[in-house]
Amino acid sequence: MKSYIYIVIILLVLIAIEQALKKKPKEKTSLPIAGAYQKRWLLSLNEKDAYAKLKQIADQHGQTVFVKVRLLDLVEPISGHKNYKSYLYRIQAKHVDFVLCSAKMTVDAIIELDDNSHDTKNRQDRDAFIDEVLTSTGYRILHLRAITEETLQPLYAQTQTAASTGKI
Repeated sequence: MKSYIYIVIILLVLIAIEQALKKKPKEKTSLPIAGAYQKRWLLSLNEKDAYAKLKQIADQHGQTVFVKVRLLDLVEPISGHKNYKSYLYRIQAKHVDFVLCSAKMTVDAIIELDDNSHDTKNRQDRDAFIDEVLTSTGYRILHLRAITEETLQPLYAQTQTAASTGKI
């Protein structure tokens, strides 16, 4: 009698396995898109004001200004590095405020507009991490409270010195 029960159980298990293998994988249920998202401004009022000033100065120097550039568009982890994914995940959702590029579309400088949000400990830690990533790959980054000809003078003085010595 016991062997009969075992045979029945085995047959039921085999039938269940066969049924499971025949089933199509569940299709992902799609969430409704309408009403789930809302528009956002690309730049805050402070960033818009800074962009207008930066663009005017950059135009005088033959540069192009890009806004909210993803860090992943500027740097990437080294392929095959043992911690590749960890390094990728640390930068993939971060961006910088402004990128100044030369006429040849090479990056001249990266500018972070440091408003009051940069005064918090979390933001300072984030900024230090991003600075380390960018400077370790050869980028120049400026943290500015305001965009003026004077605050950008160190950038252009350094560029002019390099151009006059033939190091650009």
